[in-house]
Amino acid sequence: SGDYIEAHDLPFISAQTGEEILPGSKVSLEDLELLHIRRVLASSKSLEEAADILGIDVATLWRRRKKYGI
Repeated sequence: SGDYIEAHDLPFISAQTGEEILPGSKVSLEDLELLHIRRVLASSKSLEEAADILGIDVATLWRRRKKYGI
């Protein structure tokens, strides 16, 4: 116990509603992507670092930020 991070250790909050997304909830992939990108951007020092963490090119991150208005 305590050696592993499990799903219940990582609550997801909907970027659109601000409500917790519980397992089994209906949620779009776009909402999850937006949430993940926001979290990574908040914890990164640069767009380059964020793109590297996300495994995408900086130009792709720029397009996603434009798409989601972030």
